Amino acid sequence: MSTANNSVNSQYPAPQPTWLLVLIVSTSIFATTIITPSLPGITLVFLVTPQQTQMVITGFLAATAVGQLFFGPFSVRFGRRIPLLAGLGLYLAGSILALVATDLSVLVLARCVQGVGAAAAMVLSRVIINDTHAPRAAAASMAAVMSATALAPMLAFSLGGVLYDAFGWQGGIGVTVLLGTVAFISALIVLGETHGSRQSRLSLESVTLNYVGLLRNKQFLLFAGNLGFQASIFFALLSFLPFAFDRLGYSAAAFGFFVTALPVGFLTGSAVSRKLTPLWGISRMVRTGSSLSILATGTMAVLAFVGHHSVWALLLPAMLFAFSNGLVVANSTMGAVNAAHRSVAGFASGLAGSFQLAFASLVAWLTVFLGAAEDVRIGTAVVFTMALVGTALAFLIPLDSSDSTP
Repeated sequence: MSTANNSVNSQYPAPQPTWLLVLIVSTSIFATTIITPSLPGITLVFLVTPQQTQMVITGFLAATAVGQLFFGPFSVRFGRRIPLLAGLGLYLAGSILALVATDLSVLVLARCVQGVGAAAAMVLSRVIINDTHAPRAAAASMAAVMSATALAPMLAFSLGGVLYDAFGWQGGIGVTVLLGTVAFISALIVLGETHGSRQSRLSLESVTLNYVGLLRNKQFLLFAGNLGFQASIFFALLSFLPFAFDRLGYSAAAFGFFVTALPVGFLTGSAVSRKLTPLWGISRMVRTGSSLSILATGTMAVLAFVGHHSVWALLLPAMLFAFSNGLVVANSTMGAVNAAHRSVAGFASGLAGSFQLAFASLVAWLTVFLGAAEDVRIGTAVVFTMALVGTALAFLIPLDSSDSTP
């Protein structure tokens, strides 16, 4: 083995199996998206409004956002393995509770428990990659994981629609129970510890000081802010597109089939990101992807406001946005984590992910609250606004020139 390789291996722990990280991340993604085609049906089954049904998505995202604030510090104190196993256990418990829910309030509560568990999958997958790679390599590795996990929502959307038509909304929840079981057992058997410098104690003061330090880190805030605005577009789309397709006369299964165009676009963007990030750098990729999101959402908004209502008027711009998101997500995520010192990478991952989902859940709820379930123009106006602000933040991020870590 070469001296260079020995140097790398002495600096970074051995990478964890990519298939395991893909499985862990996919498990949380499935829970987010597999229930989306069922939203109009849940509204009818429980005799509630679309705004109330939206809590099935919003509650999950909000709980995941809050959970990330805790799993970040826990990963610094207890390592990566134990908190991840605890999170996967919570995810499985929430999935089982959701499967037996008899009213909307219990379903929302179960989704919140599920969301807290999913937070561990999101935070710790990022931190484990950061533990084992240099910055640009970490972004490329994250893009590889995100490329593979783009298949998860592709399957979840279409499978969720088919299962709803066959078994009702419980069909999709049953899949999350199965995935949660497989992910927990796999992590228990295979996952190794990648964090070698744990804190001996974790006090409220130290946690607060670490988070305050990150809130004073301009580069971290810009990456995290860009990530939050770009993620909010995706979840806003998920909040009003099922109702838009329903008004156009399409079934849940048809919606699930058509909306797989989004993961296809994201998969393509992630593949391009994996190739270009080592050459272009993280910041340039974020700027490029964010700029494309303006083109995508702007096109969708123009078509909606001129009265062109069709599947393709929604789907093609959404697919272009998904491609742009593939360029942005992995790079903004690892940019935020790399903006902090490695000793607080868990805090950075948790805070960035928490802001991403907290803001996204707020925007998704606000989109439906403003009436996007009844008027698609409102939804397109919201996502276009988010794209404008997210891109402005992207162009405030300095261009990176090296892989050096703070």
